[in-house]
Amino acid sequence: MKNIMLKTFALMLVFVLCFSVVACNFGNKGNDGISNEVYEGDVIYVGNTAATTGGGATIGVPFNLGIEAAFAAYNAKGGFNGKTVALKHYDDMGDSAQAVTLMEKLIHEDEVFAIVGNYGTYAVAANIDILKENCVPMVYAAAGNNVLFNSSATEPGDRCIFPVQPLNQAEGQMLILRAFAPAYEGETYLGGLGGTKVGVISNSDEASQAMLAGIKAEAEKSGLSGVIYQNVNTDDYSAAASALQAAGCDVIIVTVVGTPFISALTALANVNYDKNVLTTYNNANAAKLNDENSVLTETGLNILSKMTIYAQAWLDITSLDYYFCEPGTPLYNNYKLLGKILKDENGKELGVPGFAESYWEVAKNIFNYAASLNDKSIVPLNMSYDSYALAGYIAGDLFCQALDEMKAQGKELTRANLVDILESKEFQVAMADMISYKGGLREGVQSFSLTVFYDTETVTQDGKHVASSMTVHPLTSMDDYRALIGKK
Repeated sequence: MKNIMLKTFALMLVFVLCFSVVACNFGNKGNDGISNEVYEGDVIYVGNTAATTGGGATIGVPFNLGIEAAFAAYNAKGGFNGKTVALKHYDDMGDSAQAVTLMEKLIHEDEVFAIVGNYGTYAVAANIDILKENCVPMVYAAAGNNVLFNSSATEPGDRCIFPVQPLNQAEGQMLILRAFAPAYEGETYLGGLGGTKVGVISNSDEASQAMLAGIKAEAEKSGLSGVIYQNVNTDDYSAAASALQAAGCDVIIVTVVGTPFISALTALANVNYDKNVLTTYNNANAAKLNDENSVLTETGLNILSKMTIYAQAWLDITSLDYYFCEPGTPLYNNYKLLGKILKDENGKELGVPGFAESYWEVAKNIFNYAASLNDKSIVPLNMSYDSYALAGYIAGDLFCQALDEMKAQGKELTRANLVDILESKEFQVAMADMISYKGGLREGVQSFSLTVFYDTETVTQDGKHVASSMTVHPLTSMDDYRALIGKK
């Protein structure tokens, strides 16, 4: 009898435990298949994986710091009806298999409410199906994988995916539109390159092929003729450069990323191509043309002397007329110590020039959070303008905006409500344009600014110059350029 009672008790315990796991594991699904179970607890845990040790730490550490800075700013304002938001992170060391194991842990053991800042091309590719199968909302992917691109997400798992930064296929659409869009309307600069015959250089890399697919789709959609394609399957871009030069292309789009980008530019310089090159935001850092001492290499100098290189950007943080001036604040004091404060003719401090007000709001929050960590390995000033920290902040901030909207509408904290809220309206992406997920749209941001590479002609002690870049046209949408092209 005692054994029977023990077995009965054990079975009851197993039943209770199983029921508890299901109840906590977002088991109650709404009519759309996404959990409508109310998230309990005083802390809303969201999760991600990223490489925060080893070579990847220079990206993963600031990226996560940016997310946490956005959460700290949100929590300081009261959070979600008193609940705070916190990031549960695991170091995947840049390994896709490890990213899968840790994502499963976040979903099934930690039972995080959502994934915020799904980091890295390798992890996104490995984890996207896991997120969809479990209907776990994902806000922001630090990648442009084409698997994120969806013009009409209707299935529950697909609806849970919310990319933000540009997706490669969507950027390809913008690249071809900008290449053909007029440069001027009267005396107004429009940021187009006014091409009449456009060459496209691609390679077999996934990102390049996705951009190429976007270029071809948009060219057909918008009736853009006069496009010549050169797909290169080796490390030598000489033949492609010669072919496009001979064809008389007045704009060449380069979709290849990283080292191949420099190889393509070098090949164009070698055939004396002297017109416009347009490339993806992935190549927007002009430092690619500098050496380890941050001075122009001979190759870089040759390239810049031959052609004008434009790159797209999806953040527009520059301003010609705004000055950050908050004397006494820690961030401002840092710039003052560096001698970066401008003064007027009367000696009055104007502030730090060059960046938009929206940027400084983010920079202050990142700086203050980084300073609060008291970690000697982290320099708050450096974090305040680190591009990866800014990207992380965007991820965290968009999630918090969705929580604010949920609170404003009096909705309960459920995954289903989060998805519905994100699909209900346009959201402002920090330092960027608006983004919409209405009607199942999952194409990332649709507006891009334009930057140009240039030789600063500031002679260093070694008598050399430095390659840099600057914004020459603000954020412009694809629809704006479609309308301009339609007028031609």
